[in-house]
Amino acid sequence: MASHPHLPLPDYFSKFASNYVRQTGNSTLDILGDVISEHVQTSAHPIDAKSVVHDNAAGPGIGAAALVARLPKEQLPQELLVSDNVPEMVSAARHSLTASPLQGVECKVLDSQDLKSAGVADDYFTHSIINFSIFTFERPVDAIRETYRTLRPGGLAVVSCWQRFPPVILVHAAQKRIRADLPLMTSPGSEFFKEGELQRVVEEGGFKKENITMAKKTLVVADEGNIAELTMLITGPMMAKAREGYTAGEEARWAESIRQAVKEEVEQFGGIKFEAYILLATK
Repeated sequence: MASHPHLPLPDYFSKFASNYVRQTGNSTLDILGDVISEHVQTSAHPIDAKSVVHDNAAGPGIGAAALVARLPKEQLPQELLVSDNVPEMVSAARHSLTASPLQGVECKVLDSQDLKSAGVADDYFTHSIINFSIFTFERPVDAIRETYRTLRPGGLAVVSCWQRFPPVILVHAAQKRIRADLPLMTSPGSEFFKEGELQRVVEEGGFKKENITMAKKTLVVADEGNIAELTMLITGPMMAKAREGYTAGEEARWAESIRQAVKEEVEQFGGIKFEAYILLATK
């Protein structure tokens, strides 16, 4: 399988934001960039200079970066809200986007599951993007209800989640090598890996079935630098939970077990293979 050409990280991206993107092999940025070009801009509701966009649960502004990467300056939205419930993410987005070509950007700490309490109005946005974060919510249906409420009639929501998320697969492979008797590390929102779960949640959140379209995306990360960043992520403290119950000797085997799992993944797929569900829903 051919590797996917990844979008260059914007020059204005902060170090924190750049590291965040690289630790998923650029996958969240690259896939959303494709979705914007191939689905949003070819739909009945493309983004243009009159659009009002919500980059929702945005991390350090991945949706905003994808818009800048894929749209000519004259098509960038007139207004963009970048929100996340983690202050460090919002700070990173604000720091990065100040120097971007986007106009009318506001970065706020908000709970996607309760935008109303923060005063986000009904029928406000033309587009809302929830890029690979639906599975992080305690109440994903509430997040979709708020997305529906804040979209204008005819507005477009873009929601993505993983079908195959290789960091978890690689961690499980390493766990089986070292301590096959221990439980495998759980992944938050793993129910979203199942086909149909994303659409079920979006329908329960208020969108009508006939106004929903689904697509799938595959991205193979073959760039050696990106593979190294991914390997570092799953070797390090972020995946400490996977090593619970290990002896010091077993801990010492972790990095090599991960490297072996990565080597086998690359041999099988030509890189690290991500697969995603993409949902577009019109209000």
